[in-house]
Formats: sequence, C-alpha cells, structure tokens
Amino acid sequence: MIEFILLFIMGLLGGFMAGLIGVGGGIMYILIFPYLLINMGYPDAEIVQYTIANSLVGTMFAALSGNVALILKREFFWKEVLIVGFFGTVLSLLVLHFVVQTEWYQRDKFNIVVILLMSFVVFRTLKNNKKENAVKDEITVKKGQLGIVGALAGSISALSGLGGGVVIIPILNLRFKQSMRKAKSISLGVIFITSLVMSVSNLLAKPISIIEGQNIGYVVWPLVLVLSLGVVIGSPYGVRIARKLSNRTISYIFVSFLGVVIIDKLIQLLF
Repeated sequence: MIEFILLFIMGLLGGFMAGLIGVGGGIMYILIFPYLLINMGYPDAEIVQYTIANSLVGTMFAALSGNVALILKREFFWKEVLIVGFFGTVLSLLVLHFVVQTEWYQRDKFNIVVILLMSFVVFRTLKNNKKENAVKDEITVKKGQLGIVGALAGSISALSGLGGGVVIIPILNLRFKQSMRKAKSISLGVIFITSLVMSVSNLLAKPISIIEGQNIGYVVWPLVLVLSLGVVIGSPYGVRIARKLSNRTISYIFVSFLGVVIIDKLIQLLF
C-alpha cells in the first residue's frame, strides 16, 4: 500500500515536471520503477525492459495532459510536432526492437546510457545559461533538421524511457535558438506520439517473466494506473507555473532533476 501511495506522489511530481519543463515526467519514473518492480517479484534480468515500458506509459499520459493544456492556450506547434514525431517514432521502434528488447540491454548498460546522456545535457544547459540571452533571434528550422532531431529523440526515448525531451529541448533551445517555451511545447507533442507507439509495441511484446493478472507484455497495469492518475492531476499545474517563470529558471529546474537521476544511476552502477 505504501508503495502505491509513493507511486501516486511520483505521478503527481512527474506530471507537474512534464508540464513545467516538457520532458514527459520520465525523469521521475525511472528513479522509482526499478525498486517497485523488484519488490513485485519481477526478475532483475528484465528490470530494464519493464522500467522503460512503464515509464513510457506514464510519460504518454503526462504528455497528453500537458498537450491538452497547451492546445487550449494556443501554444501548440502542430507542424514541428508532426515532423519530429514521425522520425522519432520510426527510430524509436527500431531501437526498441533491435536493442532494448534483447538480453544484451541490461541494467548496467541502461544506467551508463542515462548517465552519459544527462551529463551532456546538464553541461550544455549550464553553459548556455551563462550567456546573456541565447534566444533573441530564432533560427528557422528546416524539415531535414527537424527529422534529425526526431531521430535522435526517438532513439534516446527507447533507450532510456525518458520520452526524448532531454534531447529535443536542448537541441531546439541551444542549437536552433528556439525559446524554452516553444521547445517545451514541441517536446511534449513529440513525446506523446513516440511514447504512445512504443507503449503499444510494449503491450504486444512477449517478456520471459509474466505475473498473471498484473502485466500485458511489459506494461504492469497496477503501476501505470496509479501513476497515470497522479500524472493527469499534476501536469496542468506544471503548464500554468511554466508560463510565469523565465527560461533560465526553467532550465535550472530541468538541470536539478537531471542531477538527481545521475546520482541515483551512478550509485546503482558503482554499488
């Protein structure tokens, strides 16, 4: 019972962070899922696959809730979302099938991917924040460039369960000088598309370990239902708060949560 209360709270926080910084809430989910899944009896050999799959479901609901709020406020960028989302979906499915859902992709490799990815994003974000203003003049992003962003985001989403926002936001904000709010909006739209498709794929997958009445494919319903309830409640509040904060403040919040995950994964990797 305590585990599900904690899961609901993490859903609230994950949903809030999704609305605030546009990364889908996966930063929160990959912290707690490995511990909960082991306590529920799932074997360590498939913890990574189950963690990624259920994180993506929670991420999907967080992104959906945030997107609804953005659409109602007319702050949603349909063209960019569809282009990035298409390429992200194709690459995410390929990586999911040929890398993630294999015996090779175990917890140590998962932790290394997350640590390297987040350390790079933290470095670039902090470096950019030292500049006086990096988004005065937005660069027009070509379709091919959006496609590359989508391919990178889809690959990272499949490998980490984070939804791809940790790639989309820095590239759009730092490389193409889009405002943090626009980058966040595009990120949430793409995250919903890619996480939805990958969630369907994970439902159809055939894991080695199955606990009857709990999981379909790699999706564990008792976890995702409680999590998603918290996510749907928390996400709109994150969107509202984000509209009142500066780009720099949102960036520092983003970095702080990345730091928490880096520390957690380092501890798992070293000990």
